[in-house]
Amino acid sequence: MHERSSVTTFLFTDIEGSTHLWEREPEQMPPALARHDALTRDAVERRGGIVVKMTGDGVHAAFTDPLDALTAAVQLQQSLADVAPVGAVPLRVRCGLHVGVVEIRDNDYFGGAVNRAARIMSAAHGGQVLLSQPVADLIGTRLPAGITLRDLGHVRLRDLAQPEHIFQVLHPALRDSFPALRSLEAVPNNLPQQVTTFIGRERELSDVGRSLANDRRVNAKHVAPKGQGDRGDRAS
Repeated sequence: MHERSSVTTFLFTDIEGSTHLWEREPEQMPPALARHDALTRDAVERRGGIVVKMTGDGVHAAFTDPLDALTAAVQLQQSLADVAPVGAVPLRVRCGLHVGVVEIRDNDYFGGAVNRAARIMSAAHGGQVLLSQPVADLIGTRLPAGITLRDLGHVRLRDLAQPEHIFQVLHPALRDSFPALRSLEAVPNNLPQQVTTFIGRERELSDVGRSLANDRRVNAKHVAPKGQGDRGDRAS
């Protein structure tokens, strides 16, 4: 079994809401998906990329040059945004790009860069293209005319220990405004929200509460002499 290492840029895509589309348009989805697959393969192969595998409603593709991966993603988005055949289901595809050193074995790729590219894609919305800081660094000043990058800051992604610095690809023919990324910051978690500044002092607070409830001497200090409260009420 032949193995080798390679610095590779990965493009992951998938169709936003594909399960719902299959439920809503079961007869229209097969031709729509076939059109999607043809446009995806054309975008990847025209830019010198390799389709590692089709993932059912997306693609896992590999490129030697990150600029080719970026332009393939933009081409795919433009192709899908063109006027679709009458009656066709509109497909919104999200894209994620990342670059890194990976192992190549049996015509497949293995390593953290593959997983990170997939997670970057998962943070995007349909019609959005995201890429990592390493991709932006390698492209440098080679961005084609009309394409710019919007800095979205550091984002925490599912199953990844370190946050990723994410950029959005901007192009005049593509939508540029989207909701917040699908990151861990945007998803409610099961951690209890601390509504007090006494963080980490829960045991001490509980002990104080029990003392206040059980110590008669403490309670007695807060009981007014008989009749004193009545006089005060009447005087007011």
